[in-house]
Amino acid sequence: MSELRIGVALFLGESPYSAEGNFACEYQGQTFEFFSVSDLPSQTLWITNADLGDLIELGLHRNPKIAHDGYFRTRISQINQELGLDALTLEQQAAFLAELLGSTAEMARVELNLTQYPATSLAQAVGQLHGYREHPKGTPVFTIAEQACQRYTSTERARRIEHADIFSFWMPRYEWANELLEMGLPVSENAQVIAPHNLPAAGRDAIALVEWAEENKIPLFANIRINQVEETVGRLINYGAGAQGINANGYDARNQREWCALPELSVLAYSGDIEILKVVTAGGWARPGLHLNRSKFARVSYSYGLLCENIWSGLTRKPNDFNKSSKTLQTAWMQSVERMKCLRVAERLSGIGMDILSYGNGRISVACPISVRALIPQVALEESMLYPTFLKDLDFYSAAGNSEPFAIMQGLMARREYARILEVNNKALQDFKARKNET
Repeated sequence: MSELRIGVALFLGESPYSAEGNFACEYQGQTFEFFSVSDLPSQTLWITNADLGDLIELGLHRNPKIAHDGYFRTRISQINQELGLDALTLEQQAAFLAELLGSTAEMARVELNLTQYPATSLAQAVGQLHGYREHPKGTPVFTIAEQACQRYTSTERARRIEHADIFSFWMPRYEWANELLEMGLPVSENAQVIAPHNLPAAGRDAIALVEWAEENKIPLFANIRINQVEETVGRLINYGAGAQGINANGYDARNQREWCALPELSVLAYSGDIEILKVVTAGGWARPGLHLNRSKFARVSYSYGLLCENIWSGLTRKPNDFNKSSKTLQTAWMQSVERMKCLRVAERLSGIGMDILSYGNGRISVACPISVRALIPQVALEESMLYPTFLKDLDFYSAAGNSEPFAIMQGLMARREYARILEVNNKALQDFKARKNET
């Protein structure tokens, strides 16, 4: 096994230009101050709090020992918000994050049989091992997948709220990943066109088509035209925005809908007037074949939650080292399922007065006005999701009597029990290693 080690290097102000006040710490090591990246030991992979764009600007992205803040997919700035690490000094943050993220990296090595830490990102390592291969460009399957894929949705905002808290709710990472990994995904060897006369109501009734496909468990994709959609759903789906055609990077399908998978068609069909232009089915179903650890500590562990997020999202990456999302029917289906789940929660949040900024990837970003701020803990509890600890002056709900893992984690975060969070991580990691040795 490689002797490569992993650590966290935090630049003051998140700027790699910073020449003082920077702190670094290796996993299970000691914190130290550094003044430039040349001060960081070369045998260690350093996860920084610097944006990839800033690293590229300085040429540091070519340095094999330096990784950007999105290495674990959830950015370090987001982790800081979720756990309320703003209460710690930068030196204390480096020490804590080194243990937190080091545990995630070690769990990945054990769970995925990695021989060393991935160089670019954890999700990409999963993609290289388990990602689905694209069909050649220009083929019918590739075209359908390309136009049905969408990682997240940026919503239409009719207003801009002043004096609002801007933050993201997030779904419990373990449960979110487990549901996505245990469901069937379309087999993408081929896509067969179904003639209109073989469809319910000759394909003229979108709701009848959805009911027929769901009842018969058909991996269906549809070429559609949205004629009209209910106002709230239309604003949240934001059809047509940011996707006017071909650009330098290929087909921009972020908010466009020419093809969609059945989970998205189901939402659209019940929310408006949807015209079905063509229907195809994939060749069948197959599960991804990856399973999460079932231990009680794994379900609560923050570090393992980060790994879970990288596992499911890694399946949507190309099986190469270019760190790009794949355009496959499996990717389109998985993204459709999880975005529509986020959409339904976004509708609820919008209904109580929050302004939805974007959703997808297990997160819903909002601008929350002062008038409904006090509802944050309760709506999070009711929707089984989490909210960040950095939000001040909220009456955090008590997890007493609630044994759900997300509620336990929310309680640990609310009380800022950082030592306990690391303790749960360590117990989960030791459990993984013990189980591995038994097999």
